[in-house]
Amino acid sequence: MTEANRSGHDDRGATDGNGDAPDSDRVSRRWRAIWRIHFYAGLFAAPILVLLALTGLVILYTQPIQDWLEGDVRTVDVGGERLSYDEQAAAVGREFPDATIVSLVTPVDARHATRFGIDDGRDVFVDPYTGEVLGARDPDGGIVGLANRLHGTLNNEALKVKLPTAAGLFGPDPLFAEFAVGDVLVEIFACWGLVLAATGVYLWWPRKRGTGKALFVPRLSKRGRARWRDLHAVPGFLLSWVLVFFVVSGLPWSGWWGGNFDFLAEKATPGSYPDPPASSVARLGDVDRFGNRINWVLQDLRVPASPAPAGARPAAFGAGDDHGSGHGGSGSGDEGTGDGPARLSLDLVVRAAREEGLKDGFGLSFPEDVTADDGTVTYGSFAAANPWPGRSQDALTVYFDQFTGATLGRQELYGFGAVWRAADYTISTHMGTQFGLVNRIVMTFGCLALIWAVISAAVMYWKRRRPGSLGLPRRPADPRIADHLLVIAIVLGVIYPLWGVTALLVLGLDRFVIRRIPRLRHAFGQR
Repeated sequence: MTEANRSGHDDRGATDGNGDAPDSDRVSRRWRAIWRIHFYAGLFAAPILVLLALTGLVILYTQPIQDWLEGDVRTVDVGGERLSYDEQAAAVGREFPDATIVSLVTPVDARHATRFGIDDGRDVFVDPYTGEVLGARDPDGGIVGLANRLHGTLNNEALKVKLPTAAGLFGPDPLFAEFAVGDVLVEIFACWGLVLAATGVYLWWPRKRGTGKALFVPRLSKRGRARWRDLHAVPGFLLSWVLVFFVVSGLPWSGWWGGNFDFLAEKATPGSYPDPPASSVARLGDVDRFGNRINWVLQDLRVPASPAPAGARPAAFGAGDDHGSGHGGSGSGDEGTGDGPARLSLDLVVRAAREEGLKDGFGLSFPEDVTADDGTVTYGSFAAANPWPGRSQDALTVYFDQFTGATLGRQELYGFGAVWRAADYTISTHMGTQFGLVNRIVMTFGCLALIWAVISAAVMYWKRRRPGSLGLPRRPADPRIADHLLVIAIVLGVIYPLWGVTALLVLGLDRFVIRRIPRLRHAFGQR
């Protein structure tokens, strides 16, 4: 974030007569060593950080981008009363007769379509006012899907690497598990971003008194390298803190480190979670939720249900079936054969979800029924969840009996352990949703500032490099990094082990390869 030593003189400072370097010379050598670390951390991290910033901007503005590029299927003209969800599901069944509907996302507002997920992985969009099927899209397709894949795994999940896990070391899982190489690389280079931020703040910190205003206001009246130094360092100082937040809040949902974090967080502060329950066999009294008048004497009577015969297909939505809008009227043709109880209509499930406090735009996952070898059926439950990303305090999943709509389980954020809850708040802030518009503006600034920092650094490098050379910073003859900086590096390596391994590899490469090959030693500024 500041200029390097450009004089090209020998970094071996004078001594004080006793063989020891004066304090000023030690400080200078330490400063040049930190600058060198900053430079190489930038080489490692900058390309990935720019990619994460660009894709992060796309993710921040997912809905407006999708509405702009796919408005023909995602947005609708407001008009009249909405059709029932069962009628909309029936329209999907007619349009895709060989598909089964597995999920539903309610419209976030009056201008948006209803979204149904089908079992081939596509989303089908339906105009809730007319029942017209507007089209189907791959949720991982388009610029937003590509941005999400690049942001998480560099768009490469096929190449895997086996790494040890905390669940394997301290739990029942196998010691090694497979992780996408792209995800691992993002994690490593993001951690180098922490080094970049920390060394940048160190270099920004004034070594002389009287710097004053120049620390926070670029000196645009200066020319050449001094101006570019300020254009890089001043916004870079503010960016450093945002960059640390980006990395620290983003890593909890990375593959390797995030998985280990989840395991250890649960061990440190356990949460309380309902198991996703199977639907119970209905009591007559359960249907009172929807205003049905049931004689109180009959409230506790069970609704009889025969086990499905061997080979029977569990109830499903879709497959070309028409769905009624009344109680028990939305299922597949299996439900009319007497093989099992009738599944509740979608409209009643949506109504139950709204009674439980779920917000517009919530998702509804349909029950997964499992038929055993002896023909008995375990009937799954509906799971409704508030839209994500959103505010952490709005996180809510509710499970409903698929036959009665009775609430079988409820999971709020506060059911999770304290460490996980704190992490979720940082993740929601990272996604730009925790604090509304202000949050999104700050995250947007962070992404743009990160891109600018890399551009200005490239200009500085080009201006300061020695003609005819690569312009790589020279290594001080005796850098002697301060003990407290070494302690910080060790702590960082313990918290982020993959970064620690790569740091040791870099040190080994420097010590045993670059220093021993004259051409490399000259190129990398070694003497």
